[in-house]
Amino acid sequence: MDSEKLIRTCIEVCEDRKARDVAAYDVRGASTLADFYLFCSGTSSPHLRAIQQHLDQALKQEGTLPRAVEGTPDSHWILLDYDDVLVHVFLEETRDFYRIEELLEGEQFYPETVAAAGE
Repeated sequence: MDSEKLIRTCIEVCEDRKARDVAAYDVRGASTLADFYLFCSGTSSPHLRAIQQHLDQALKQEGTLPRAVEGTPDSHWILLDYDDVLVHVFLEETRDFYRIEELLEGEQFYPETVAAAGE
């Protein structure tokens, strides 16, 4: 699956699972780690688990498995590495505390993050 399709699928899955504040960044010109970074928040550990499991299931059906998974719902931050897309699933308070997206100031906000809700 190419990185554009992968990021769109990840956005859709996160929104389907009612993830909050879904935001994706196109970092192809700035990062060698991935093409896109996706951030979203959940309201509880079970909500984080549901988002992670739904991502795993949906992408597995497309033949895509994560290269690595770091963190657990109980750690309040899960990182799923799909090679070209890094997905960060945070508990809302943890995302507010770390403010990791501030590191991406000036990076291209991926437009489908906003458009996906209307499709």
